[in-house]
Amino acid sequence: MKPQPSEKLRAWWSHRQGLDGRLDGASPAEILEQTGWARSVGGVGPYLTLFARGGASREAVDEAVTRLDIHELPAARNCTYVVPSSDFAIALKAGESFAGAEMKVASKIGVTGKEVDRLCDAVLHALSKGPLDPEEIRGATGKASRSLGEE
Repeated sequence: MKPQPSEKLRAWWSHRQGLDGRLDGASPAEILEQTGWARSVGGVGPYLTLFARGGASREAVDEAVTRLDIHELPAARNCTYVVPSSDFAIALKAGESFAGAEMKVASKIGVTGKEVDRLCDAVLHALSKGPLDPEEIRGATGKASRSLGEE
């Protein structure tokens, strides 16, 4: 039988993650500086993390991104994380060793560098008119965006 953590240890974990209320009202950047980066992988996890740890609303998080107080960056373990601006450099450095790994995988299924460049240009053009969700981006990029299958 696996030993259970003590009440004192559970309290420390809760405190360390900001789940004890100590970060209520803190800015999204302060929350991440105190508790660590939020793994994102393009999902809602960072919003839930920032809400649970400090009560940050979606609007507050989006505003922090707009001001570049926080940002989603490629970082450790070939994953993206939402990090505070104080950690931008270290996050990018941590992700440096994985640079190009995605292109190696993509090239195995027939994606070329030129295709990726066209898609990047199309996405930037689409987003220059304002924010879009992923489906809207796919629609706005037209032929530059194609399905690569289920996986």
